[in-house]
Amino acid sequence: MKNVTDRNGRTVRVPVEPKRIACFFGPSYEKVFLLGAADRVAAMSIKQPPWASKLNPGLEKIAVMPSYSNPDVEQILNLGIDLVFYWQWPQQTRKMATAGIPVVCPYDGRGSPKSREEFMGRYKEEIRFYGEVLGDRAKRIAESYCAYYDKSLRRVLSVTAKIPESRWPTVYYVTGRNIFATQGGYSLAYWLVEMAGGRLVSRELGPGFADASMEQIIAWNPEVILLGGVIPTAGVTSDPRWKPVRAVKEKRVYPCPEGVFLWGHGSSELPLFVMWLAKTLHPDRFRDLNLERETKNYYQRFYHYRLTDEDVRRILHRIPPAGWKQGAGIGGNP
Repeated sequence: MKNVTDRNGRTVRVPVEPKRIACFFGPSYEKVFLLGAADRVAAMSIKQPPWASKLNPGLEKIAVMPSYSNPDVEQILNLGIDLVFYWQWPQQTRKMATAGIPVVCPYDGRGSPKSREEFMGRYKEEIRFYGEVLGDRAKRIAESYCAYYDKSLRRVLSVTAKIPESRWPTVYYVTGRNIFATQGGYSLAYWLVEMAGGRLVSRELGPGFADASMEQIIAWNPEVILLGGVIPTAGVTSDPRWKPVRAVKEKRVYPCPEGVFLWGHGSSELPLFVMWLAKTLHPDRFRDLNLERETKNYYQRFYHYRLTDEDVRRILHRIPPAGWKQGAGIGGNP
């Protein structure tokens, strides 16, 4: 056993090499997968996207808990779980810890990062925390990933930093399960859009998740609309309420890519998302950026999986793998 300090400031005694892991923190499964420990995952809180199962067919056999906000301690014990990645919820954490289950929080609850460097630094800290908990091999992969992360984002920033902010397109970004769910200033959406050379129209709404209204969106009149989560493009383009919005009139409504996880929702595919978004917002400035090649290289390097051209096309357009049964994907009960 070893002691670790999680990102919520708790000191927790965990196995040196945990063997049966529960991923109850939203994006934690794909971090474990990235770091080469997917075969140790024994339970999850949500179903993963179709591409996660395509890359790891064994995922379909892993237990999905009926509720991650009210974890079933008896079931966790029966599954022989020796490590849980969880949110920073103290009551539920105590409930599991009292039963002798090691629980760590990979999420930094210090509030929203106020600078780009802080945002980038915190994400690398998160990846390194997973590596520290999972063991030596995961640590080495985490360092390799952090080097890739820095290099990829600096490549984009070297271009977008030279674009006057007056030429940054305005962006409305749907980040939830309905068309009015978005995020405000200094949020994940804010920093992703900012690094790619865009201006988030909802930046004044507050630092976290926020709700917009149709009236606000029409007043903002964004040049680009990004659809994260599960909202289909037709949910905007076929709705007559959206017809006055510039992004709809100019056909600049884009579903965000989805691979092992949703690229723009805390995924380790974040560097690919920023490259995709930068090329989407500024195609003339990123003519030399071959996103298809970058995606193939990333999947080969970190997931040890060779994507075909058709695979890449589907991932970039948020289409499940060929032959995937309808209805599979992210889901779960709080």
